[in-house]
Parts: sequence; structure tokens; C-alpha cells
Amino acid sequence: MIDKEFIDSICRNFEDDLPVNEQLPEDGFLHIDKLLPFICVYRFKQDDALFSGLLRTQASYLIAKDSLNISNLLDCLASTISKKLNSFLIIEMWPVRKDHEAEFEIFCPKDRAPATLGALTEGIEELRVLYPEISVEVNDTVNRHPPHLEPLLEKNKYKESGTLVIGLAVPTIYERPEENEIFSLFYRKFVSQLSVILKRTVYEFIRVQTANPYDHYLMLGKTHIDRITLKADKSLAEISKKMSFLLRTTPVNSTQQFAKFKENKYSKNPSFSYRLIALDPELEKRALYDIPIDKVDDPAIAYILRDKRLEIEKQLTMLEERETENFRYIGESLYGPIKKNVLEAAHNILDQFPTGTEISQSERFDCHQFASRAEEELAYYQPKFPKMKLKYEIRNDVAGIMVSETNLLISDQLSMDEGRCDALIQHEIGTHILTYCNGSRQPIQQMHAGFAGYDELQEGLAVLAEYLVGGLTVNRMRLLAGRVIAANSMVSDVSFLDTFNLLYKHYNFPDKTAYYISMRVYRGGGLTKDAVYLSGLMKLLDYLQKGGQLSTLYTGKFNFKHIDLIEELLHRQILKQPELPRFLDRESVQSRLEKLKNGIDLTDLLN
Repeated sequence: MIDKEFIDSICRNFEDDLPVNEQLPEDGFLHIDKLLPFICVYRFKQDDALFSGLLRTQASYLIAKDSLNISNLLDCLASTISKKLNSFLIIEMWPVRKDHEAEFEIFCPKDRAPATLGALTEGIEELRVLYPEISVEVNDTVNRHPPHLEPLLEKNKYKESGTLVIGLAVPTIYERPEENEIFSLFYRKFVSQLSVILKRTVYEFIRVQTANPYDHYLMLGKTHIDRITLKADKSLAEISKKMSFLLRTTPVNSTQQFAKFKENKYSKNPSFSYRLIALDPELEKRALYDIPIDKVDDPAIAYILRDKRLEIEKQLTMLEERETENFRYIGESLYGPIKKNVLEAAHNILDQFPTGTEISQSERFDCHQFASRAEEELAYYQPKFPKMKLKYEIRNDVAGIMVSETNLLISDQLSMDEGRCDALIQHEIGTHILTYCNGSRQPIQQMHAGFAGYDELQEGLAVLAEYLVGGLTVNRMRLLAGRVIAANSMVSDVSFLDTFNLLYKHYNFPDKTAYYISMRVYRGGGLTKDAVYLSGLMKLLDYLQKGGQLSTLYTGKFNFKHIDLIEELLHRQILKQPELPRFLDRESVQSRLEKLKNGIDLTDLLN
């Protein structure tokens, strides 16, 4: 029995707009994320963890033993919330096990809320794309509860509070004998799709029946992250950070080896040295799979964490296999193959621009001059992220410029044209450091640690910044194309020397440039990561032409396939809106951005 004092305390939460997370007698649970005009209910005889998981994806649910009287609690919720939002929706769900059927059955008079019923029916019918065996029937009846139970509310209570009750019998098609794991791929897909269907149904109800405070159905999702999710996310981020994958797969002696390579007239392979691997990959893998991602209820976040765990596992294996052929093969599965359209684009760039442009007569910057300009940009962003230390370091163990979290690492051998200075600052600081800082302010640590495969979007966005500030040159585009050519050469089993000569003699790259392109591609045993700069830029141009929002992409570090998830989490207010790069305030940048929205070819970026 749920006593009156408990019910009153729950309803008082809504007066103060507070979330509810309460254990109920006999292993029940009530979760209401915020003031919402709906609740999903499951009354169990013996709790089914799989079926409970369907409800736990929602921002408002009640799971209770079927012997527990929850009518007074629901009546209080309905009447309290209806006073603020005009109406209330209860969706009671229960599992139906049939050997040869996969039929959903909706119980509700068709004339009560046709738009809401239509949204639920259409949503379930769309599931046939994934599961052709599914069917749906609307049962035009006053009974909207499991046949062995009493109604949740008396009829007069419906009218008093403006409450609509819908019954939903769900076929347990996810209980497949060939699936051994509780949270199998099939089950996860089913849960994710049904979660969206329920949100869309509720949104349609809200749109028609209530004082609608929501602009998008995704705003009906959870806005709070539970402790299990936060702990799993933190554990993944800690393992990823400890690994320092790119630093441990980048040679520390590339500058010295170039001098020897040139001295030997490009006839002997360089001998690269790497940082020590200061962890045990086997132990880290064990810790990786001890993380209880299967207990994360939120489908969007669970997908992100599961995807990242697989990436980290591959990276740990690559550290074990550093300087072997296996390193390369695992890397190919991590970064993907060199796609035909990207290779064609690379060839097209090098055909149109068979030689680089002459070094400008403008001032040359050394590492200290570049650092001085970079320091000004870091100083602009520092007050926006007061809890983080934005800084630069001039070092002798990096090639060129790279970023490690909020640190800009500059080679002590750096020499560059002054005209490229702003472009590289916006590439490294206005993109990589800014997205790290934005990600660090989010509750999900993967937002700064980086989702699986985040490099492609990150590098595409960074190169786009170079174009927007007017610093994308022929030499830079040739460099991106050369990286694709070199990566394709490497995966085609061509040697380091032959790839270097292909770039140096056939494509007319300077010897130092051809060497560093080759070094980056052959490091560790072979890494195709550098091909993502061009592929990321190409995908980004397509994304913007199709109306994609540039601002979303600065929220953190993620992949193109995660953009919809990021937008969902922004709508749900789990993620904070990002700080945008200050170069977007320039009129010239906005003008170039408009050109991109209208569609532009890669080589036209140079005009």
C-alpha cells in the first residue's frame, strides 16, 4: 500500500518543479524527470528486466507490482500535472508472448484522441522496415489494461483530470532463443525504436491536448543522467586519456630521421622511435569490459558508450601490435577504408594543381612568432573556460603543430609563411581546443575525450576553418590530397620509400613534405588516419549544403554519425549549447559560409 503522505510528497515535487526518483514497495520504481504531461506504466506479476527496460528509456515511468494499488498515486499525478498543463496521458504497457505472432495491440476508443492514436499506430507500422513480422491493431474498447488486472483509474477520474489512458500490449519479439546476451543488438534496436515511437506519440498528444511547452519531441526525453551512466562514462574517459593513443603512435625522432634520410639521398628507410607504453593493454581491456554499459538505460548514451568501448579496445590492441602489420589492419577497421570518391577527389586536386605554389615573399614565422600569435587567441578563450588552463609549449619531440587537450604543442623547428598563421590558429585553437573545452563543460566526458571515430569530423571542421578565414591554400589542399594518396599506397602494400618517391617525384611535393606525409602514414606500422582530413571536409561540405547546423558541431568531439544524437541531447538539455569560434563574427567568414550552403566543389575552395 502506498500511503497518503508519500503521495503528497511526490505531488509537492511538481509544485517546486523537482524530479522524482522513488523506490516503491515490492521492487517498484517511480521516475519522473521533470514536469511532463504523461507517464508510462508497467504492472508486473514477476518483474521482467527486459520489458522494464522499455519503460526506463522514458523520462516518466512507473513500474510496480501488480498487487500494489497505485490508483491514488496516478490520480494525484494526473490531477496535479493537469492543473499546470491542461491534460495528462497514461500509457499502460504489458508484454504479450505468442509463439508465431508479433502483433502490437492498442487499447483505446478511436474517437477519444485520433491524432495521438494515429501517431502511435504509424510509429509501430514504421517498425516493419526493421522487423517485417510486426503488425498493429487498434482495439476500440473502453478497457485499456491487462485482462487479469483492474483499470488504473475509475472512469470519473479520467474526466475530472482530463486524462487519456492508452493500453499497449507489446509482443516480446526481442526474446529470441538464438540470442544469449540480455541486451543483444536486436533488443537494443527494438528498445531504441520503441522509445522514439512513444516520445512522438506523447508529443502529438501534447500538441493537440495540452498547454504545449515543448518545441520538439526529443525535449520529452530524459534530462538527467543517473549515477551508473556517469560512472561508466567516466571510466571510459579515464582509460582513453591514460592511453594517449596518438602521442604513443607518433615518432619522437622524426626531425632527426629526416636529416639522416636526406643525407642518405632518400635510399634508406628511416628508423623511428616511440614513447614508452606506460600501461598494460591487457589490464586496461579487462577494466574496459568491467564497465557496466549494459545497465545504462538511455539508448542514445548507451550507444555512444558502447561504440567508444569498441574503439578503445582496438586502440589498446594497436598499442600491443605497434610496429607490426597487425597494427595497420586493426587501424583500417578503426578509421575505415579509403573510399573511392575520396581517392578520386585527391587525384583530381593533384591533377588540377600539379605543382605547389611558390613560397610567399611575406615574412616567415618561426616557432616563437607563431606562439606569440597563438597566445593572443588562447587569451581570448581563457575567460570563457576559467576552470581550464589553455597554454602552448614549444617542444623538440613533435612535428609541426598538434594539440593535446588544452595544450598547443609547437615544434621548435617550425617555419611557416605568415599568411598561414591565422588559418592554423583557427585549425588548432578555434577548432580542436575549442571543441575540447566545450566538451569538457558537458556532463558526458566522451564529449571531450572524443566519441568513436571523431577524427573525421574534427579534422574536416578544422580544415573548413582554414577556408573560412581565407587561409586554405593550394599547398594545403595538395597536402590533404597527398595524405590520401599515401594512405592508399600504404594499404596497397607499397613500401615507405616507394610512397615517398611517388609523392616526391610523381606529384612534385618537396622532399621534406613528402617525407612527413609518409612518416605520418607509416608510423606505428601503418595508420590511415590522415585520409580523414579530406574525407571529413567533403562530408562537411555536403552536410552544410543540406542545411546542417554548423554551431552543433562545436559542442564537443564526435563523428558525423553522431550528429543526430548530439542534437537529441541538446534538445533534451542534457548538453549545454557550445561557445562558438570568434572568427565566425567576421563578415568575410559569413560570406564564405553562405557560398558553402549553396554548394561548392572542393577545388573552388581555392578560388
